[in-house]
Amino acid sequence: MRFRPYTTIGVSRLRCFRCDRRAKHQWRTCADGCWRPICERCDIALNSLVLRFMRDPEREQKMKKYRQRIALIQ
Repeated sequence: MRFRPYTTIGVSRLRCFRCDRRAKHQWRTCADGCWRPICERCDIALNSLVLRFMRDPEREQKMKKYRQRIALIQ
């Protein structure tokens, strides 16, 4: 378990906690305080899930912008 955030280089060396793909992002779960590496696909799914849970009326627009921003970074 990791209680401090990973560096950019550090997270890029890890595998996704959920699906074992190459990690690009990290998430901290407040319930246990752990930072977990996650891949791009799982990051997008998790963001979408959270926005849906929050009943964000602009979820689709926000996710579209987020996907575009990630595509530009690569």
